[in-house]
Amino acid sequence: MIKLNNIHRRFKVGEQLVHALNDVSLNIERGEYLSIMGPSGSGKSTLLHVIGLLDRPDSGTYLLNDRDVTALSDKEQAQIRSETIGFVFQFFHLVPRLSAADNIALPLLLAGVPAQERQQRVTRPGVHEPQRPRRPSSGTTQRRPTPAGGHRPGHRHGAGDHPRRRAHW
Repeated sequence: MIKLNNIHRRFKVGEQLVHALNDVSLNIERGEYLSIMGPSGSGKSTLLHVIGLLDRPDSGTYLLNDRDVTALSDKEQAQIRSETIGFVFQFFHLVPRLSAADNIALPLLLAGVPAQERQQRVTRPGVHEPQRPRRPSSGTTQRRPTPAGGHRPGHRHGAGDHPRRRAHW
């Protein structure tokens, strides 16, 4: 469960104070699918970064599975992120010299996922592509490995910034 109460996030841009999130309250129950839509600059990515523990709100509370995560240390937040949250980013930051399968396996390796589980993840139909991308910015190249690499069994929550299609987690 994700519960945001009166979340505020402000950024200073030059001399101007921008309120990216202004008194946001939101409840997302387990198994619920939610789309956050709005114009460019409306705070969608900032909200996802707060939900994904990649950014902290300036004020308000965030309960993740009934635990207040707003005041946790960076190390504690990183541990929770690693164990419970899967990400699909707008820009996928793939390693150009690695194949799609290797790009999926890399974060799993870094997270300590056993070799057998990593192999299962990269050999799903439509995922294993031994060739390396010619152009790392290719939409197709960028999209394919990310949903598989962004989530693994045990993650309870997923966050996607501009996903092309719904990931079935």
